[in-house]
Amino acid sequence: MKPILFALLLGLMLLSTGCIQPEEAPVVEEKTATEEWNADGIIGESEYSRSMVLQAPARQGYSGGGMEISWKNDQEYLYLGLNSSMEGWLAIGFEPLEWMKNADIILAYVQGGKATVLDEYCTGNYGPHIEDTMLGGTNDITEFGGSKGDGRTIIELKRKLDTGDKFDKAFSPGQMISIIWALSNNPEISFKHNVAFGEGIMTLTTEKTTTSPATAGAATLTWREKEGILFIWEEEKAARDLYMSIYDKNNLTIFMNLVRSEQSHMDQAKTIIDKYGLAIPGNDEQGVFQNQTLQEIHDGLLAEGLQSDQDALRVAATFEEISIMDLEKELDATNTEDIRVVYQGLLAGSKKHLRSYVTDLQGQGILYSPRYLSKSEFEEIMKTN
Repeated sequence: MKPILFALLLGLMLLSTGCIQPEEAPVVEEKTATEEWNADGIIGESEYSRSMVLQAPARQGYSGGGMEISWKNDQEYLYLGLNSSMEGWLAIGFEPLEWMKNADIILAYVQGGKATVLDEYCTGNYGPHIEDTMLGGTNDITEFGGSKGDGRTIIELKRKLDTGDKFDKAFSPGQMISIIWALSNNPEISFKHNVAFGEGIMTLTTEKTTTSPATAGAATLTWREKEGILFIWEEEKAARDLYMSIYDKNNLTIFMNLVRSEQSHMDQAKTIIDKYGLAIPGNDEQGVFQNQTLQEIHDGLLAEGLQSDQDALRVAATFEEISIMDLEKELDATNTEDIRVVYQGLLAGSKKHLRSYVTDLQGQGILYSPRYLSKSEFEEIMKTN
């Protein structure tokens, strides 16, 4: 395959020890939801059809912790179960434009035996997020309940997939949703999150029967589809490795917030690789690639990105442009639904990252001009909300 790309993206993980390591991808557990859903603060064994545990390590200002997210949906409603590792408030946000901006946020806590669930919207990169009703929207959490004890807080809630409120993200069955999350050890929402934060991807179900693990690999891919997913995995690895080296050299903390997302991109591609019995290209050695074009791009961009902080941001934005083009090309080359869902999620992530890098450059008084995307497509991505 001859890639369009010009490559890079970060993948680093800053632990409390100061070491940079990739984090394990969350495993999505699937089952048939046979129990009736109740907003009682008790997550039943078969109450939800999917679940995953999101973890964040201890770091400066954060003690570290995790949250298990369980969900199911039908054609009209989304049902969520949130089980956090602290007896404080918890929050989940859907489809941020960049960082936290324009995220549809649900913030919840349990105090005095009573659960409170707030339907909020974030207006800035790092806040504030306030209730939809204060912005002229509506409260669209139709049912909720919760409990806390033994060091955990559990919240269950229900909302329409499409509420019609402009401050709520509209979902559809089968959609891959970009999420952010945060935890505090204090139920008072005036206190900042101090336990953990992160991001992930939550895929809604469709009306189709979920493929069981025993038959997951039964389907076959075309040669083109196999080459495509293997290339995308290694492209994401090139991004991770390049930014890891930039961080090691220049200590550019601006890239730390994208660490989980970049590792998650690799892991999302690997779910398809594993499902269809393929083997990842080469190995996971940092800075070493089987695809020689990627190798040359990695080495060249590393030299460019180390020249200055501004050059690092320009290189990152350039890579996101090419990543968008590559993912669009791979989407055109496959009709396999599970591969398309992964590519669509990665594409949404790349567009979000492009907006973030361009905004950071603008904050330094630098106007970024697209190198590969057309001016019209670039402007459309930048104004998306």
